[in-house]
Amino acid sequence: MPPWLARGKRNRDIAEILGMSPRTVNKHPEQIYAKLDIENRAAAVAMKALGDQ
Repeated sequence: MPPWLARGKRNRDIAEILGMSPRTVNKHPEQIYAKLDIENRAAAVAMKALGDQ
């Protein structure tokens, strides 16, 4: 997972950092959520936090 998601960055902020459109940035996490069988950013961050223990 990109570190910016875990740090609470908004798609607009991530898009600016990476030089992409916010819509493009939005699609990447959606694909990750589907692969992890989770529904949202909060679940992805929680999963990462549990894995870091």
